Amino acid sequence: MTEKKVSYRKRIETLSYDEIKNEKLGAIYSKDKTTFRVFAPYADKIELLITDNYKKARKDSYEMIRNDIGICEITLQGDYEGYFYNYLVDGKYEVTDPYSFTSSINSISSVVVDMTKTDPLGFRDQHLTENKEEDAIIYEMSVKNYTADQTSGVVNRGKFLGLTEGGTKYKGRKTGLDNIKELGVTHVQLLPIYDFISVDEDNGYFFDDDNYNWGYDPELYFAPEGSYSTDSYDPLSRIVEVKEMVKSFHENNISVIMDVVYNHTFKSYDSNLDTLAKGYYHRRNEDGSFANGSGVGNEVCSEKAFVRKLIVDSLIHWVKEYKIDGFRFDLMALIDIDTIKIAVKELRKINPNIIIYGEPWMAFSSPLPLDKQILKGSQRSNDFGVFNDDFRDAIKGDVNGYERGYIQGVFSKKTAIETGIAGSISYDDKRYGFADKASESINYFNCHDNLILYDKLAISLNQETNIDDYVKMALGIIFLSFGKPFIYEGNEFNQTKNNEANSYRSPLKINSIKWDKKLENYDIFTYTRDLIKLRKSMKVLRYIHPKDIRRALTFMDDIDDSKILYKLEDEDQIYLVAINANNHRSNIGKNKLDKLFSKKAYKLINIFSKKGINEVVVDTDQGLILDERSVNVYKLGERNGL
Repeated sequence: MTEKKVSYRKRIETLSYDEIKNEKLGAIYSKDKTTFRVFAPYADKIELLITDNYKKARKDSYEMIRNDIGICEITLQGDYEGYFYNYLVDGKYEVTDPYSFTSSINSISSVVVDMTKTDPLGFRDQHLTENKEEDAIIYEMSVKNYTADQTSGVVNRGKFLGLTEGGTKYKGRKTGLDNIKELGVTHVQLLPIYDFISVDEDNGYFFDDDNYNWGYDPELYFAPEGSYSTDSYDPLSRIVEVKEMVKSFHENNISVIMDVVYNHTFKSYDSNLDTLAKGYYHRRNEDGSFANGSGVGNEVCSEKAFVRKLIVDSLIHWVKEYKIDGFRFDLMALIDIDTIKIAVKELRKINPNIIIYGEPWMAFSSPLPLDKQILKGSQRSNDFGVFNDDFRDAIKGDVNGYERGYIQGVFSKKTAIETGIAGSISYDDKRYGFADKASESINYFNCHDNLILYDKLAISLNQETNIDDYVKMALGIIFLSFGKPFIYEGNEFNQTKNNEANSYRSPLKINSIKWDKKLENYDIFTYTRDLIKLRKSMKVLRYIHPKDIRRALTFMDDIDDSKILYKLEDEDQIYLVAINANNHRSNIGKNKLDKLFSKKAYKLINIFSKKGINEVVVDTDQGLILDERSVNVYKLGERNGL
């Protein structure tokens, strides 16, 4: 390599984000001309290949000019809306544009698009939801899973538009969008809806058992997934239909969170990124091989300027163009914390209610310096959250095995449960968590990964008798804790995946929501619905700051470990939450209650029990009787007169 090339490469590798953040990339369209700009610093020659039909073997070719920071550019005069294009690298390798807003079927070619023509009627004028971060109740779901089964009653089964259809039922019980509305969640978190490469987008193969994937296989970060559109051959269909879906959720005051995968790409040496900029976009080991902190063959080098730009630009694109309300980051530990800080800052300028959170771990080790990795604790006071696996495992044991948690009788986990209830802040010397604010903790007991709750309980309990009680305890703990409650599709009616712990490419018979389960387990559904309604009514659970939580939350310490009791107090009301994880009824002595409330004369009203929301005045003269395996909520009688 010549001295000039070495100097040039060093210049490219050490560019700062601030130097290049305002550079525009992609196909910059206007009716009179389109400018194509792509970061391709090291190839000898970059050509634009363009055609009005991607199936044509012969395409027009134009050599591009590179500037001093590695961006290749060409402008074509005329209207190129709807044209298909690719980049040819060194006359050998044809790839798509990483900044493609949409593509041909199966991501073969990028497409020039006039985004102003993709808004459904009323979409651009629609106001953003007003769901605040402290009010968030998150429901994780898959576009395909949710309505693919025939029991959904949806016309556009498994599609973006399937989540816009109202009035759908199965034997009188609401399905699809109406189920989400009935449940009362504030946010849906969608498994990947950006363009992923692991399925055939041809609608004719949509329901084939072998044509399924969750979508953690990124191809085009700016483009929606074509298999979820009703016409995957129409490049605009996927854009319009995502917007229709978001519009539908927003009309019902439900915010939309995207699951994003910036930690790795599906392809490595043959990806569009590595082909265009060899050795730039992915972290490498000392021997030049791809680093593999993701466990799937590579990891994205987020700390480099143009990689950071790709991440931040695509996030901004989804927020501005599609009105997305938040992002969940897969294997967030592999994305350097500086990039996330920049993203949070830029996104909050657009929408102050944006929610950002992710997984504070990675699959294997990474060359990313430890102080740049996002692990539990890295989020402290940085305005983003992380999944709380400590709380998760304390509730029900390990994710896939026979290990039990607190609800199955391992009462030594009581302190860990109480720490989670307190929002995993530093509540006191005994209950010391990883968060500066409760909003940093995503409280969950399962997600799309690993065993779904029902299957985990069936395995760990080795029986299904009274399993509903354990499900209700897990739900009760999550929804009556400080922090963001999070459940997975079907948790509200005992969805099962037949003990499949990693169903990322399992058939729909495993993954799809079976709406007869709602019919069979309607009691679990109404219990979950009532819990959500109750949480929304309890202003105290919106507190996120430690000083407010410490003032509002008091644990009863002088009881055995099989029970957890705590008082919640805001300016309007005092509540008592009582969890009995025993397999028998338990009594809390009146003297203990008197001490907790600092008074002897009071009235307790049971407002939530195994049956859901109720209102029953409780006689506490002989103490408080708690049903076995139950979560109860009481409120003190009117404050005046006590």
